[in-house]
Amino acid sequence: MGTVVKIDERGRLVIPSKFRNKVKTDYFALSEEEGKLVLTPVPDPLKTLIGRVSRVSPTEDLDETAEEEAEHTIREEKKHANLGS
Repeated sequence: MGTVVKIDERGRLVIPSKFRNKVKTDYFALSEEEGKLVLTPVPDPLKTLIGRVSRVSPTEDLDETAEEEAEHTIREEKKHANLGS
């Protein structure tokens, strides 16, 4: 069965460090497949912004930009996954 974890009263799920350390990211795409919740690691959106920060205007919220970048990465990965199936 694997490791059993519990969702707390605020809806949070703690992923044990032995799993977190293997994926080297704090961001995951959450999906439901055949009645199961699936967490898929995605690259850290802030790391993908390195070298492209000049495209962010000084008044723009960096968290919002990082979230948009993460969503873009997820869309691209899904597109590539669908092309391969």
